[in-house]
Amino acid sequence: MSGPVSLPASDLDAAPAPAAVDDAARRARSALLRAWIPAVAVLVLLDVTFNSWFWRIPKLTPRSADYGYQFLLDARAAAAPPAPGTRQVLALGSSVAVAFDPDQVQSLLRAQGAAAEVHRLLLPGVKPSDLRLYFDTDGAALHPDVAVLLLNPLDFLNPSFERDLKPQVRTVLPPAETLRERGAFISTVAGKLDLAVAALSNLYRYRKPLRSALEDHLRWAWRWLRGGGSAQGFGWYADGYTAPRFAVPLSGDRVSLEYFVDPAWLAQRGAVQLVFSTEAGELTRRTHTTPGWQRLDLPRPAGSGPLLSVAADGGWSPRAAGADDVRLLGVRLRAVPTASGRGRPPLHYPPAEREAVDTLLRMGASQGDEFAARWQTLLDGETEFGRRFRAYRDSKLAARDTPISPDGEYGELERLVRHLSAGGAQVVLINAPESALLRDQYAGGAYYQSYRRFLADLAARTANATFVDLGAALPPEDFNDWHHTNYIGSLALGPRYAELLRPRLSPAPAAR
Repeated sequence: MSGPVSLPASDLDAAPAPAAVDDAARRARSALLRAWIPAVAVLVLLDVTFNSWFWRIPKLTPRSADYGYQFLLDARAAAAPPAPGTRQVLALGSSVAVAFDPDQVQSLLRAQGAAAEVHRLLLPGVKPSDLRLYFDTDGAALHPDVAVLLLNPLDFLNPSFERDLKPQVRTVLPPAETLRERGAFISTVAGKLDLAVAALSNLYRYRKPLRSALEDHLRWAWRWLRGGGSAQGFGWYADGYTAPRFAVPLSGDRVSLEYFVDPAWLAQRGAVQLVFSTEAGELTRRTHTTPGWQRLDLPRPAGSGPLLSVAADGGWSPRAAGADDVRLLGVRLRAVPTASGRGRPPLHYPPAEREAVDTLLRMGASQGDEFAARWQTLLDGETEFGRRFRAYRDSKLAARDTPISPDGEYGELERLVRHLSAGGAQVVLINAPESALLRDQYAGGAYYQSYRRFLADLAARTANATFVDLGAALPPEDFNDWHHTNYIGSLALGPRYAELLRPRLSPAPAAR
């Protein structure tokens, strides 16, 4: 037998001792724990306290950028108690609720002497069953004095509980209750698991609003770093009218401006608030309730910069007043700056303005036959938009001759209306406006007629409920498609809504 094998000295020196291996492993575990325990603790703390900090972060994009996120923010605003002696109006609906501008309606009501606070919860694709579930759970804190339900026959086709929830609808519904009530109708294990995890973690449940907030702030920061200011005037036209936000060049040692508040503006909004500011900060703000020429004349503050900026709390449209002008306007200037040198609005934080309306005019300024021809061309196109709106049309025409069955989503609507009525709200059921280009194709059929009768009967047998049919309230050119109004249609409807609501807002509510 050969003798024991001896290792070279270099190999002996390289082999670690068992004690050294154990010590290195302990140090690695310790470093790992020091890194992960604080991280997990921070995540748990953020998760537990989520609702106390996240909703304070400004949303930097308009409503249409993320409807679920906006719904949650608006619901929190509506849950806050109104000022003493003030009645609260809450409008509810799917995408057709775009026809109800809460800021415009509130301004009109207050100008008419009604102490009102107006909110809107809009969510494309939301069904009566979704709203009923929301009010039974997270929305139980909402106690409107007047609830306005804006409805369209599409809200009752393809019920939510017969298919997977749309992503933005899933965002606003409480996950545990949704899983318990809708679990049988969620087709995949992944969908059920998603709701189960969301019920355990706020960071997971609200991951989409979190991501939206992060992306929006990073986008804003990038624009700010690249420079978002302007030293040139902006937002006015050759005839002297302005956009709702504009700026004019300053000169001399005073801030002087003559401007005209148009009667049509007051007819559409009730009151006009203008905020005047320079780089030195806000100079003053004025609220006008009578039309005519106004004058601003103040000392020019030090460090004011080259521009006087003016922001209105809402715009108006001449076409909504019957004129052939589709612009979204503000005041009219007595002295119109020269066209050269007009720039862009400076970047401000947050960039989204609550009063801003959707300026989309899909068919431009066309009206009548020209509008119908352009709409038909768009509808017939092989685009995602054309296919989607042909499907909307076909679903209504397929049901044209079949009376409704007062169950499913109709039964869910009745439960929601009774819930709101039992909570002390006056309920206004509104058949929202729809383009005659579609409504005329199916309005005479059994489906539409029984749909309207159901809403009228529901109002008649429910305490403090009313049905109002506004289906034919607007011409086709006031829509962007079959049933979504453009900003002109919304502005034209504002006085109608204010007229409907004003009798329901007095006397002042008792304390709840």
